[in-house]
Amino acid sequence: MQLAEDITSEDLKVFLEEAEEQLQLLDDEVIRLEKEITDEGLAGIFRAAHTLKGSSAMLGYTAMTEVAHAMESLLDKLRNHEVEVTPEVIDALLHSLDALRVLTDELIDEQGVEVDFESLVAELEASAGMAAATNDSGSETAASVELDDAALAEVQAALNAAQTVFDLHAEVVGDQTFASIRLFQLVTEFQDSTRFIASVPTLEQIQAQENGATFHAVIGTDKSPEDIQKLAEGVQDIGNVEVAPFNPDAEKSAPVAASTPDSESESKTAPGAESRPRSNANQTVRIDVERLDHLMNLIGELVIDRTRLQQIGRSLSAKYKSDDLIDSLGKTSSHVVKVVDDLQEDFMKVRMLPIGTVFSSFPRMMRDLSRSLDKPIDFQVEGGDTEIDRTVIEKVRDPLVHMLRNALDHGLENRADRAAAGKSETGSITLSAYQEQNHIVIEVKDDGAGIDPEKVKAAFIEKGLITEETASRLSDTEAVDLIFMPGASTKEQATEVSGRGVGMDIVKQNIEAINGFVEVETVIGKGSTFTARLPLTLATVQSILVETNDTLCAVPLAYVLEAVKLSPSEISIVSGREVFRLRDNVIPLISLAEATGMKGENVLDNEEIHVVVARVGDRLAGLAVNSLNEPQEIVVKSLGKYVGGAKGVSGASILGDGRVVLIMDIPTLISNIGARTRRADRATDKAVGVTAENILDSAA
Repeated sequence: MQLAEDITSEDLKVFLEEAEEQLQLLDDEVIRLEKEITDEGLAGIFRAAHTLKGSSAMLGYTAMTEVAHAMESLLDKLRNHEVEVTPEVIDALLHSLDALRVLTDELIDEQGVEVDFESLVAELEASAGMAAATNDSGSETAASVELDDAALAEVQAALNAAQTVFDLHAEVVGDQTFASIRLFQLVTEFQDSTRFIASVPTLEQIQAQENGATFHAVIGTDKSPEDIQKLAEGVQDIGNVEVAPFNPDAEKSAPVAASTPDSESESKTAPGAESRPRSNANQTVRIDVERLDHLMNLIGELVIDRTRLQQIGRSLSAKYKSDDLIDSLGKTSSHVVKVVDDLQEDFMKVRMLPIGTVFSSFPRMMRDLSRSLDKPIDFQVEGGDTEIDRTVIEKVRDPLVHMLRNALDHGLENRADRAAAGKSETGSITLSAYQEQNHIVIEVKDDGAGIDPEKVKAAFIEKGLITEETASRLSDTEAVDLIFMPGASTKEQATEVSGRGVGMDIVKQNIEAINGFVEVETVIGKGSTFTARLPLTLATVQSILVETNDTLCAVPLAYVLEAVKLSPSEISIVSGREVFRLRDNVIPLISLAEATGMKGENVLDNEEIHVVVARVGDRLAGLAVNSLNEPQEIVVKSLGKYVGGAKGVSGASILGDGRVVLIMDIPTLISNIGARTRRADRATDKAVGVTAENILDSAA
């Protein structure tokens, strides 16, 4: 990897930031181009490739410039309607885009990469139906500048301003591949420091790459010929510079002159050919992620102290009534509480990112997979502007990849099967996101064959994952839920995409690891919808506080259906498991202390039993505790590596009074209850008139 000698680390940083934006734009627009061809879209793609070519050339990064130049040439033919958009053309553009990403990574990692540039360029040129261009600059001669009336008026204006008018001749003596870029740099250099009157080739011709290696211009300036020559030779690859006084009799007048730029802004903002990346007065600031995490921890400590201040203030006000000093302290405390609340709210917004930052990579992935499987699809993305905490975004990408690949490979039928079912040959998959209270909901919906419960059962029996007896007791919903088990797959033959029994179990584990849950709805012949509900943030959680065996626990409100009180007479035993009836549901009941492995009394023996009815998807369970406290927002703290994995506990927090509270891992607890229920023998409880299957339906 070789770069120009004068490139600084700041130049490289600016280039990488710009390159990432342009590469993402290319990725999005090239995929969109295959579905919808518009002049605006083609122009946008061309500008992005042109920008990459120009900025990489400024770095002296020849490999990237070569690929970007070939892409630009193909895109130019597309926008001029000289070449049609075909899958092969899109493939060539995407292959080149992949190479550009590899080359960008090389700048970051500072390690050499192997990219077959010749093959990439050949593929692009073949797609454009053209041969590699040659440029024989040896036989080229400089053309004279033709001045029209406007240009001659400019000459007179320069003379009236006591400026000297010069003829400037120069050549590109370096790599002819970058002749357009070097000449553009030369024009820009003189526009910044002289009165630029006219040139051959014109700026428009240079931008369109309709130029050779020679250059002739007429300029007005206060500088000496030596300064002009030095300025021109300061541009990379520019040589053979000649500066002579302007002789109007030697110039040929013509009705159409070598045009000058319409405005200064046009010359300085031509896509992709700035002489050096320029800094802009942006309204955004890039902040290191670790610094954000540290600030979040500090705000978490403030939130804890805020709660403590409130409690102290209430206690002092109750103890010392009508005390001016206490009243003043109370007002100050209230103000601090408000400031901390505002600070927490604003900082949470700083941590929020649009989910579209994840979604943006999926159209390309689905396009490639569609061609690989020969399953044409209409892939739609909705709700990309829905915001979510960056820590959640980092953990949701892999589950979404599995869900989307599953929808295309498993969900959608092949061409023949869709035709036989009277469906369009092109399948439909929609990825959408929206906010619902304190959660973000992500859906992956397809119009495929749906999930056949009987087929799932048969596949699991054949693999030995369940017995026929167990399968016979499963409802359709439970059978479909089997796809989330490890080793699950209904594929008859493994492929590079799926069929090895990994994927959906990873989806479930990863989503539940961030206090979310996933469920599926399916209709045979119509399609399936996978829905993941995720917390907006992992930094804080709204919880109901409960006590069990002298331990304070927090149950996230996202999983709480309601809280009830039971007497021992309302509890029944079915298949060795305590259950209770809540309206039309028969719900498994377990002591929270028992579920988490705490030692102490059995809360189910109490005269009055407090129960938190929790729900994950369509699974219900009752968690028995000693007492219920008020709901409270708590700051999530990791248990740390020294504590290790705690059964049924996802984290901890500290309350304002200094007490430690354990945050319950509700999905894991309910999953464990459901698993034990499924292993229960078939039985009938005469007291409540239900069977083990009824319990299974409510627990699973």
